[in-house]
Amino acid sequence: MSRFFLLPLFSYFHAMEQKIHWRQIWSLVALNAAIIISWIAYHNYQPQLLEQFNYEHYEGFLKKAKLIILLIVPPLAGYAADRFFKPGDKRVPLVTAGVSFTALVFMIVASTLGQNPLFDLSAYLPVMIVIWLISMNLFYAPALAMLEKFVPVAQFAVVMGIYILVSDMIYALEPAIVILVEFFGAPFTFIFGGAIVLGAGIWFSNSYKKWSDEKEKEAATDTSEKEQINPIKIWGIAFLFGVAFAYLINVLPEQVEGKLIRADLGEYTGEIMVSGLLFLTAIAAWALSKRVVPENIKNVFTFSFIGVMALFIISAYMGEVSALFPLILVIPTLALLSISAFPMAMAKATLRHKMLAAGLFISGAEFPDSLLELLL
Repeated sequence: MSRFFLLPLFSYFHAMEQKIHWRQIWSLVALNAAIIISWIAYHNYQPQLLEQFNYEHYEGFLKKAKLIILLIVPPLAGYAADRFFKPGDKRVPLVTAGVSFTALVFMIVASTLGQNPLFDLSAYLPVMIVIWLISMNLFYAPALAMLEKFVPVAQFAVVMGIYILVSDMIYALEPAIVILVEFFGAPFTFIFGGAIVLGAGIWFSNSYKKWSDEKEKEAATDTSEKEQINPIKIWGIAFLFGVAFAYLINVLPEQVEGKLIRADLGEYTGEIMVSGLLFLTAIAAWALSKRVVPENIKNVFTFSFIGVMALFIISAYMGEVSALFPLILVIPTLALLSISAFPMAMAKATLRHKMLAAGLFISGAEFPDSLLELLL
């Protein structure tokens, strides 16, 4: 990121540092970044590992397992965390245990993939992949739910802008990350993945531990008056959000390449263009986040989802280069959708159901992508 963006970011943070607990926010952003990088490495290496150990016939099974795990594990983890967590606790046990276990699985897989493996567990590779998928989804929902604790309701969208800025920047850099993980090889990649997940998890745990009792009580008073959680609405909001991104990641690259086939711009034109869209969406999310307030968040979400999907459809029916023009408008609408989706979903849950709500959101948001991955 250039200094042009850093200067307004720092001045903006300084103006708001009394309202938002940035130490905890940045630890969550780091944990989210570590998870995204780990998923990118997984998607890159899973097919290669299955081919290396002659387990290609398990590819369909693992895609189905991933779909089921992403559908079920995050809500269950969130529900369990809500049951065990009490206001004033200095730790979130499921986060600590989940991060540690995930890092351990990373290291075990890495030790199996070397030229002289310490443990020859290659016969159990499909099982280890399933265990890794479960462990990666054990701790994310409880950790993500804490985001709302560290932010005043009126500033939630602003923090989501920063969150999306970092997340989409990493997704935009996926082609470069893939080149790096292939250069360093599978063993190093899995060791690095385990290290960054463990390091970010420890940072989050330590940051949360420093959360004072007084601030915890203040955060607990800033909650909704509703008495019930609405799981269908939460999952539905996340699902719609996931549909937009699933289309962007899985369908749009081939759609763009089909439109530009006469231009002969290269094999990865679609992926590069999607990376560019994500990069610009990240910047737009940060810039537009200050415009989104709790009072208009429902309208922002509704109109941005309709707008994004309409622009995708219009682009699909336009010819060649002209099909790119609707995608320019996708940038601000997708940014607004990203900013508004999670705060709107979390507003449907009471304080004692926040981790379950975060789990439902992760489940709903990831389901369309996993389903398309299975079908395409």
